[in-house]
Amino acid sequence: MGQNKAMAIATRINSFFGSIWMAESCHYPLGGANNKKEPMLANIIITCTDNIRSRLDLWKFLKEYRNMNVSNEKTPIYWMDFGNAQITGQVLIGNIRNKIPQPASGEYIPMPKMNVITEEVSYSTVKEMDSGPSCSLAEALEKQDLFINSILAQVGCDILWKMFKEGRTLYRGAYVNLDTLRVNPIPV
Repeated sequence: MGQNKAMAIATRINSFFGSIWMAESCHYPLGGANNKKEPMLANIIITCTDNIRSRLDLWKFLKEYRNMNVSNEKTPIYWMDFGNAQITGQVLIGNIRNKIPQPASGEYIPMPKMNVITEEVSYSTVKEMDSGPSCSLAEALEKQDLFINSILAQVGCDILWKMFKEGRTLYRGAYVNLDTLRVNPIPV
């Protein structure tokens, strides 16, 4: 309680798995005339923002890496975004790069590109007040179902796990509806 969400999650993951993930308590990406610090980058950027503006600002920043040819641990390649309303939500992973070379396969048709959330949703038609409740505990428990965030997190983690384990994913996201108890996958 009272701890930054990113710091709390990274601490929990590090304690459980013995990993050394880092989190920084700041707005991402870092910016502004007074901030000389470089933003922390990784191959997979994971967001769960409370508003549309932060998604659009992040995409404006990430688009600068679209045509990058360098690949290392600090090259943004994928963006996984989580969003929710009171009893519904979605998770979607997409390519930051215009094209990611894929190996040939006899099992499936490799897709060189998956759209990110800001390419899938027309935010000009969404009012900011419709963009979902806060993820903070006090506000969230009054405005959203207790389990929407944890269910979305499980679905998103499963997508990432399959990408790590199998080197592929058949689904790039899912829609969750707790009222109907349905999870609808979004195919690649």
